[in-house]
Amino acid sequence: MRSHAVLAALFGAALSSFASAAPQQNVIPGTDVALGLLNDLTAVNRSGTFPGGMNAVAMSTTSCNKGTVDVPWLAPMQEDHPMIAFLVVRHDDSGRMIQISDYSYVKHGFFALASSQCDTCTVSPFGHDGTYLGIGCSDTYAVSNNSNNFYLAPPDEIDPWLGQWTAQCSFFDAGLNPTPGTMCDGNRSFTMGQAGSLGPIGNRIHIPDAALDPVLNPSFAYSSYYVIRGEPEARRGNNLGFRPFNPTWNGSKWNFSNTGPLVNDTVLSIWPGASVDSSTNGNDDGRVFVASKVTGPNANGLYHYEYALHNRDNARGIDELRLPLCASAQVSGFGFKDVDLDPANGWSFNHVGGELVVSTGNNPLNWNSIYNFWFDSSAAPESGLASLGQFLPGTGADSFAVATQVPTGQYDLVLGPGCGSSSVPTLAANGQATLGNAGFALDMTDNAPGATSVLFASPLATNLPLGSGCTLYLGGVFGAQISQVGSAINDGAGDGSFALPVPSDVALEGVDLNFQAFTLTGSGPAFALGDLTNGLLVRLGNNTAGCAN
Repeated sequence: MRSHAVLAALFGAALSSFASAAPQQNVIPGTDVALGLLNDLTAVNRSGTFPGGMNAVAMSTTSCNKGTVDVPWLAPMQEDHPMIAFLVVRHDDSGRMIQISDYSYVKHGFFALASSQCDTCTVSPFGHDGTYLGIGCSDTYAVSNNSNNFYLAPPDEIDPWLGQWTAQCSFFDAGLNPTPGTMCDGNRSFTMGQAGSLGPIGNRIHIPDAALDPVLNPSFAYSSYYVIRGEPEARRGNNLGFRPFNPTWNGSKWNFSNTGPLVNDTVLSIWPGASVDSSTNGNDDGRVFVASKVTGPNANGLYHYEYALHNRDNARGIDELRLPLCASAQVSGFGFKDVDLDPANGWSFNHVGGELVVSTGNNPLNWNSIYNFWFDSSAAPESGLASLGQFLPGTGADSFAVATQVPTGQYDLVLGPGCGSSSVPTLAANGQATLGNAGFALDMTDNAPGATSVLFASPLATNLPLGSGCTLYLGGVFGAQISQVGSAINDGAGDGSFALPVPSDVALEGVDLNFQAFTLTGSGPAFALGDLTNGLLVRLGNNTAGCAN
């Protein structure tokens, strides 16, 4: 357990002093610090036996003053200095982009060099006292600096929105053995000796061996973010950056090799197949990135939704994700991943009216962390707005919107379940029945292998109980409104398909047709002869966006 857990118990109010995030009233015009270089991801130490050990990891970072004013770089316990956050992620075999580092401690800057690694430094390196980063100048913290426990402290002491840290009652103030007389006096009690006593892992970035297995995980990246007091939000895009890398185990430690250059963006931007959007809580709190990836439909007509949320610098934290979701849509297969992997504090999923509400009461998405959410739905993806709820009270709105993909494309609608003797067959569309879609089909699963299935359609719907748990969903009279439109022989797995090419006929625009299939088995609950699929309403046309009525 990190040592700041003791401090949280002693003076938790102080650790969350930024709870009431405020408008960015501390803007310093002309401030623009960039992450100019990111290098040398290194496993500096480890504990435990491979492949079940834990690694202490660090990286080198170079800051560049791209602005028009000098930026203060005062050493703690002075408060006006940058803080550097670290993050390591992987794109794993589940297809997700997940955080594999812990909620790691943050590096406090203490001295600025006057180098010219990005632009031409306007400050002479001779006689420079290191208390500010001059215009055009750069400063590098090597791995040895960024892994030095003496300058690493908890992220929850920092207001990333305002770029502020309070020295009094901080981890540096209290030290490892807090005493009432000194732990809140504003003087440093965390000594070099205490930093050296933290063991091989200490307060550095923590990554378990299992998370670095390159066989199970196709790609990796490491990321950093500079928190600068008073920097305008519009200038923070270059504070954040990542580099892809590959891990290899050499028999005694992990080696990391870069596989691409620094990119100044959220690490979610390299998630294959995902779309990424972001927003802030107006001018009142920081930015959260929302990445979404949707695949499908599968043979059961379900789309798989994956979301990853990256909180860059939102101080109040996120405790709720609201997605519009058709009220009559199917939704299942919920999943969640955070940083601590404690199942007791997972977020809950609730389909309420026309929304899917994913929320927590005690495990918010804090700054410099990534959470993942996933589910399956019969509703197809459309462009829309998600709502992010703020965890802590404070100035500004209680929630804010972010553009993303949302499950509101209800091209078809399950009218009710089917019935079967051994398994219940399922009828689902393979996509949208747009005009001219020659590949449109209805697919069946869980049918009797080798049996013949017949598909019927009607413009009318009903809900007629047939007994034995079976229901007829097609209204009208057989041979009149109810027509046979296809037949199929199921394969050895019980799967079958009905090809239903949609003509390019504008008269079909907006037409709803209801479908249901009967499988002849010689016995079964439907008419004592076989099985019935679920009923399925299919919306024809090119303008079927939104939810079905």
